[in-house]
Amino acid sequence: MDNYVPSDETTVEPENPFPAPYNGEDVKTMLVSKSSKFSKINGHVREYFTEKPDCNRFVIYKSTNGATEKAISCVEVFKQQFEEPIYQWTRAVCSKRVVLWKCQQEGPRDIRVTVEVPVIFIVISRDPFPGEYSCMSMQCSSDKEIAFLPALRSSKKSAGGKSDKKDKKGNRRTNEGNKWTKPTSEQRKKEHKERNELLKEIECSKKQ
Repeated sequence: MDNYVPSDETTVEPENPFPAPYNGEDVKTMLVSKSSKFSKINGHVREYFTEKPDCNRFVIYKSTNGATEKAISCVEVFKQQFEEPIYQWTRAVCSKRVVLWKCQQEGPRDIRVTVEVPVIFIVISRDPFPGEYSCMSMQCSSDKEIAFLPALRSSKKSAGGKSDKKDKKGNRRTNEGNKWTKPTSEQRKKEHKERNELLKEIECSKKQ
């Protein structure tokens, strides 16, 4: 912008978007920037998990300066290298960068520009997440595991004490083809294949 120069800049960081206990002030948080090294960050996380395995059960990865893809890749590498199943919960929010542009001429007003930068928060946990938090942004490193504890469901019974087979059959038909249902084994295999391809690409880039 002609005749305008940046005068002041402030950044408003987003708050941790997860519910308790994943949003406490003492939660271990790894900041991932575009220059971060996978081995260094994941080494700290591994050490944290093994130092006090009974207490240190989850860690948060947070992207900084727009390094959302780097944070995701860092988590994927850790899940592939860790011996136990890792449960993952991802949420995306935005930080705000507010820049004040001063006009060097008299008359025109100063301009305040707000830029939203994506920020990704990823919880990796050694334990399944509570069932009441279950959502589509959860996953597990093991194809045989689910990312959350199943919620308790009481089966509906008729007056004679027998389950209503007609209702259950109808529910099964409703769930068929529903995008919110549990992924099939074929879908999980496809996701696993895509993760492996991503890891190979990352390893090749590290060797170059």
